[in-house]
Amino acid sequence: MTQPAFQATTTLLFVSAYGSEVAKQLAQALTDTGCSMVQAEEARTALEAFRTSRPDLVLIDMQLPEGKAVDLCRTLRARPEAKHTPILMLHGAGADAADFAEACLAGATEFLEASCPQALVGHRLRTALELSSDPLRETTASTPRKQPLALDSGNLQELVFSAIDRTRGTDLHVAVLVIMLGDSDSALEARLEEHLQAALGDYQDLERISFTRGRVHLTRDDDGQYVIVVGELTRIHDAAKLGRTLQEHVSAQRSGSGLSGSGLCIGIATSPEDGKDATALLSAAHEAARHAREDGPGSLHFRNSSTNQWVFERLTLERSLERAVENEELRVFYQPKVDINTRRVVGMEALVRWQHPELGMVSPAQFIPLAEESGQIVPIGAWVLEEACRQCKAWVDAGYEPIRMAVNLSPVQFRQPDLLQVITQTLQRTQLEPSLLELEVTESMLMQDLHQTIDTLRRLKAAGIYLSIDDFGTGYSSLSYLKGFPIDALKIDRSFVRDITQNSDDAAIATSIILLGQNLNLKVIAEGVETESQLSFLRILQCDQIQGYLFSPPVPAAEVEGFLERA
Repeated sequence: MTQPAFQATTTLLFVSAYGSEVAKQLAQALTDTGCSMVQAEEARTALEAFRTSRPDLVLIDMQLPEGKAVDLCRTLRARPEAKHTPILMLHGAGADAADFAEACLAGATEFLEASCPQALVGHRLRTALELSSDPLRETTASTPRKQPLALDSGNLQELVFSAIDRTRGTDLHVAVLVIMLGDSDSALEARLEEHLQAALGDYQDLERISFTRGRVHLTRDDDGQYVIVVGELTRIHDAAKLGRTLQEHVSAQRSGSGLSGSGLCIGIATSPEDGKDATALLSAAHEAARHAREDGPGSLHFRNSSTNQWVFERLTLERSLERAVENEELRVFYQPKVDINTRRVVGMEALVRWQHPELGMVSPAQFIPLAEESGQIVPIGAWVLEEACRQCKAWVDAGYEPIRMAVNLSPVQFRQPDLLQVITQTLQRTQLEPSLLELEVTESMLMQDLHQTIDTLRRLKAAGIYLSIDDFGTGYSSLSYLKGFPIDALKIDRSFVRDITQNSDDAAIATSIILLGQNLNLKVIAEGVETESQLSFLRILQCDQIQGYLFSPPVPAAEVEGFLERA
């Protein structure tokens, strides 16, 4: 029996024209998701319904007359209370690239095809809701602050209260940094405001800090201490990065004057962890600052000791990761892709591993997010690409039958303006045929900036490179829009394979993806295959290839050659 995708407390606002065939077809599927559905038939009633119901997500039928769907999306997105609400646009097969682009510019978050298989409807909506609240979804600072940040003369309590109020009901944080001098330095004290303004105003120092939606306020408390309030912070540890940025800036200024040390002690408290109101949060930040001053000049301390430990372990790991490529600590492991009928190896996926000299093998689940947040994923990704291409060419030169080498592209890499140049130069250096390189991109990556996505994919395809969509089914792309992407394969995410023989929803989703691939003439690969029963089920569905521990885990290159066949 199909399980609801949502709890009854989840509210969906569905806006569709009265009598729309799309609405009739989708109504039952939406009801089956288990959410509380509010329906509206036109823009005016939709706005009122949004105001009264405050839905968790909105679904707008693009078949509303005279472009009103896009207008409604734009109007909703302009409302402060709808700033972070997922807005999905429901479309038919007739929607084209211009329609998608216009909806994106109006603020649409995702797209849903009217003919989407019923088993996928709830999953698509749930994923859209989860992604909207994902604190890691936005990882770069927004508008560069090229001008020095002025001292905010507003009331400190009101600044903190307002920042906390904007984060209520979200996964975002407010950070308060209280700055104290760790030693007696009249020269530093006289120029401290100038130093802080300069550090905060330098975008290059702040580009890795994740206050993507909020503001940064520099002010003073009643005792004359400088206080920085960061609103709508996506990651707590970025407050520590900001603190270290300030200390490093001041330390550089002192060094230029023949002095050593930063002289700054910084205490940090975050909401809601250390306080859900302005008074409690400010008190916690001042307490943290006193602890930092006790530790001596240049110290930085969170109010919560467990947070303190977690943050600095994370930052230490991040600093180690910056040196991992240089120190030759990274390794590339390879996992075979196998033809489902012949069980012959037809490809490999290159997967990076980190052999830390003290911590041992660090899980990719730990360091890949760090690499993406810090920007290290770009040099790491370039290194993995080079190693994988070189190894693939070495196997060809050794007389093994040529197989395709798959390399994952991160969202950061995919948006690099020199991506094609990096890849083509790598292929030239390693002398690997472009057709033997497969680039895997995730479904969610493709739906960000559609025009750029299609342009990038077409240029890669023109270079002769094989393209596939990884983790398919977990994202939120429009199924029909896949026809506009020059891709060659879909990879069914392992989450649908794990219980494919017991869970009817997973079986239905896998079946839908395989049928979709067949209709679009795409190869379909199932990830995470671990049992013979899973293999048998996928063979019945006519899946093309499998990948998983049933055949082999990711292994070093030396262990791969046993799977390869001589040409």
